[in-house]
Amino acid sequence: MMLSFCDARQPRMFPDYSPYGAPHHPRPRMDPTNDVFTCLFGDLFVKCFDDPGGMEHMPHHYRSLDHSPTDGMGCGKARKNKEDKYCGVCGDRALGYNFDAISCESCKAFFRRNAPKGLEYFKCPYEEKCKMDVSNRRFCKRCRLRKCFEIGMRKEYILTDEEKMRKRQRIEENRQRSTGKQTPTECKFRDVERSKMQSMDISSSAAPRLRPLEPEEESAINEIVSAYRQSLEICVESEVSRHHPSMIELVNIAEISVRRVIDMSKKIKSFKALSQADQISLLKGGSIELLIIRSVITFDVDKMQFLDPYDKEKYAMTTDQLKMGQGSGLFDEHMRFVKSLAIDLQADETVLILLLMIALYSPDRPQITDKHYVAEEQERYALLLLRYLESKHPPHVIRWMYPKLLMKLVDIRNLNEEHSQVLLKINPEGIQPLMKEVLDLNAEKNKLAKCENDHNTKIEQHQDQPDQPECMSIC
Repeated sequence: MMLSFCDARQPRMFPDYSPYGAPHHPRPRMDPTNDVFTCLFGDLFVKCFDDPGGMEHMPHHYRSLDHSPTDGMGCGKARKNKEDKYCGVCGDRALGYNFDAISCESCKAFFRRNAPKGLEYFKCPYEEKCKMDVSNRRFCKRCRLRKCFEIGMRKEYILTDEEKMRKRQRIEENRQRSTGKQTPTECKFRDVERSKMQSMDISSSAAPRLRPLEPEEESAINEIVSAYRQSLEICVESEVSRHHPSMIELVNIAEISVRRVIDMSKKIKSFKALSQADQISLLKGGSIELLIIRSVITFDVDKMQFLDPYDKEKYAMTTDQLKMGQGSGLFDEHMRFVKSLAIDLQADETVLILLLMIALYSPDRPQITDKHYVAEEQERYALLLLRYLESKHPPHVIRWMYPKLLMKLVDIRNLNEEHSQVLLKINPEGIQPLMKEVLDLNAEKNKLAKCENDHNTKIEQHQDQPDQPECMSIC
């Protein structure tokens, strides 16, 4: 006699459904968030998860259909149709349980990536009232993650790399015990897995092992961090108004940041090894990008303002003041970049200083003579960034964090172009001499003036000689 959830010896909680026959009436899809559903299946899953042999010792009416004895007939009917399972987060088709709750493969992967960060890591742009379904589940990470937690998904079930390795090893050992023999491939697989386990030297604790910095790596990082902090000792000299700043006033306010970047660069041995012409080309070519990265370092998330540690509070630049000077379009792009590093990636001071060095040593700057040396230094600081992350985060975090940090350098280039277009439209007469030189505003103004004069000359010549063929001047 076959046993099922609806054994005659047990009271039937769902009288309209029989797993071995057609349902008497259309059965509504069971909501995974339902208390009855969780009561019936939640503890069963936990028991099976904690006790591999738990199925054999459970009462028959709690066994899954795959464990029920069969007589060779009705085997296909005994298995529950996969189409009956739906994701409790977005409603998509689900294959079964993931992290203690029924969810689709997309939400499973989303939960694995984002649950360790916590809800506080994300912000909802729609007042936390987002409705989750298949079409819009990607729009709001906070509401999607909150729904994952609400249906019972547990982040403590997310396995670390070491735990995954141990799990694969146990599966392989169980397979060998069940077959009673080992193929050469299986033996090789087991030896490889065992060697990986030994090389990782897994401790009894679940905490992931971090890679400590080598002495020379730590020394190189300390050099640039110390140079940056020493540069902060340069005092603010200008008293530019910050109440209703214009774009010109913002440029003059940024002069102190430029002075500090120059001072920091002069304290770094590898930078001093360059020729003076290359030093100037790197600083002038990357001035806007370096200022943007510095703005992330000085950004105070709680007060929503920009201020260096040693500066007085009166020199702080609020986000509202910055918006007045930059305009809404440029300001929104700038703040999106700042928040992506400061809030989304939670980059600390050392990470941002390393990014600043990678941006400084850009071999594609104009008029660089020793491009090979500059490229080597950029690669060295990119590797130092990776080594620093390895000393602070487990491998599964670095796999997504390091590429995103490097991609921010591409975003900086785009912001650089947008700022440059705005700076070309302002009158350089009221700008401090250092900022004119660093931003090449005099050169741009002279170039535009020369272009306009050449164009006017061509027009005059054309008017004096009407019989000549028409010509175009490209400036």
